[in-house]
Order: sequence, then C-alpha cells, then structure tokens
Amino acid sequence: MTQKAPPLSVPLAVSLAVPPSALTSFVLYRWANPATTSDYPFLAVAEDRSAVLSLGNYGVGFDWGIPDEAAAWLAHDFAPTGERLVLDLATVQYLLDTTFVGGTEFGLMTFDRRLTPNGLQLSLAAQSAAGEGPEYLIQGYGSYQRFYREEELVGPVVLGERAMLDVCVSTFAELAAQCARNVTEPPPPRYRPSGPRKPVN
Repeated sequence: MTQKAPPLSVPLAVSLAVPPSALTSFVLYRWANPATTSDYPFLAVAEDRSAVLSLGNYGVGFDWGIPDEAAAWLAHDFAPTGERLVLDLATVQYLLDTTFVGGTEFGLMTFDRRLTPNGLQLSLAAQSAAGEGPEYLIQGYGSYQRFYREEELVGPVVLGERAMLDVCVSTFAELAAQCARNVTEPPPPRYRPSGPRKPVN
C-alpha cells in the first residue's frame, strides 16, 4: 500500500486540554423482529436521547441524537434487555467536534478477534457526499494511519487527529471489553446468509 502525504486541508489541530469526563448512561435493546432491517443486533439509547450506539458483528457505531431509522427499529423491531451501559461519549464528541469543522454525524469503530480496535470510519457534517468521511487504520494505541479508500493509499495523521484517536480507541476498547458478548454477536437473521463480517486479525 502506497504512502500518501497529508493534504493541505487537514483537520484543525485540537487542544490537548479536554473537559472533565461526563459519563452517559445507555439503555440496551436487542432485536426481537427477525425481519428487522437493522444490521446490528443491539442498539443502546442514551437516557438523555443525545446518542444511540449500534453494537455487534465486531463493531460499535455511534450516532448523535436518534436517527429516524433507529427510532423506527426501536419502536417496531427491538426490545429492552434490562441492561445498561455507561460510556464517556461526551469527551469523544468534544474531540471530534474540535478536530473537524462542523463536527461529525456518526462513526464506526471496528475490532479484530481479540476485540482490539483496528479501524475508525467517520461521517462529517460538512462532507458533500456519503463515503467522503475520514477513515483510519489502527495498529495499536498510538499507532494510526489515515486511509484514503478511493486511491488505496495511506498517510500519516496530524496531532489533532492523534489526540482524537487516542480517546476513541481507549473509550471503545474499554466498552468492547465490558460488552464482549454484545460486540461479537452476529447480525440479525436477514443479514446472516453471507455470514457475519470477519474481523481482521
């Protein structure tokens, strides 16, 4: 894979000073309707409705607010499990909003078989088309590369990105360790014929 120099229009550098952590409590739901069009087996809704997490198939997605599609799944296809998750998502959002002009709309952290984070995909509020958001390859805590999918190139990350990635990796690695059963569960039945997404070693 070819190395690529960082573009001139890199994300804004972020101050390393972040606000005190604010834990958010989430109510966990699991699919109950086999015909659901959700490709994640679990959804977790923040008690203050500020975010929703999608868990399963070796991934954790996060959306700010409750998207209409997720609201429909929760109303018709999912049922509460009686479990709760606690996550410092406020610091993650702060760093994402400070790193990227206009902030982000959603993101996806993926994991390998050991539940170690190996990739992060983001959708920016300011991007003009789907699929244009930044992607990162994660070799370990503190070891990151920017991935340019269309060109199949990789390049270095800047300081602001590194600070943001450190927090994302530590936050979601801790969540995956605490919720291993949820993060590794295959997708709902309609997405199983081709098998679950195989994590990269």
